[in-house]
Amino acid sequence: MTELTEDTDPYVISTEAGVELLAGAPWKRIAVIGDSISTGIREAVPGYQDLSWVDRISAVLHRIHPDLDEIRLAKRDLTLTEIRQTQLQPALDFRPDLVFLSGGGNDFIRPGFDPVTVRAELTEIVSRVRVTGADILTIGMLDISQAGIVSEKYGEMFSKATRIVTRITREVSQEYGAIFVSFTDHPLCADAGIYCSDRLHLNCRGQAFEATGKMHGLAAHLAARSKAA
Repeated sequence: MTELTEDTDPYVISTEAGVELLAGAPWKRIAVIGDSISTGIREAVPGYQDLSWVDRISAVLHRIHPDLDEIRLAKRDLTLTEIRQTQLQPALDFRPDLVFLSGGGNDFIRPGFDPVTVRAELTEIVSRVRVTGADILTIGMLDISQAGIVSEKYGEMFSKATRIVTRITREVSQEYGAIFVSFTDHPLCADAGIYCSDRLHLNCRGQAFEATGKMHGLAAHLAARSKAA
């Protein structure tokens, strides 16, 4: 079997293709908040550049707007409450026109997972970004239990919790007009080749896939906005 590379991976687009996809995108100030998903923790994969998902999207938007400015505030191991408390205001102070958010995974892997708190924190973050007029992109996390990398003992719990957070994130995003991109049931969830050796994060192939999915989400948002205008 031929090993995939960025050039042959059907789930990855190049910078040039990304520029074409997002041509005319208005965003010039981006803020990245959230947990380890947002930070882009990764491991090298032959055939793929050592770039995080945000590195890839930033490169595309820089090509469209050379004066693009950005702030990356995300840190690993944070719950949504901690993200709101430590990152939201600095992000708003930056006055972004596009915010990327991931969160909720650390809420459900810790004892005392409370979906009500997840909804309240997501609502606070998303609504406060949207009231400024900025766009915000949220995600439905990959169900990594499908790849067989979560122990059988915890697989069902992990899948159920992932889907609860995804559902809440989708509902909050729809309520406030956020851009929602779900990876939860994507076919690549079941491909162990996109994950790091820690069995939690995406490697460089997974990062390229995530960037592509988010760019398609941004493009769909722009198309819908143009149609409604």
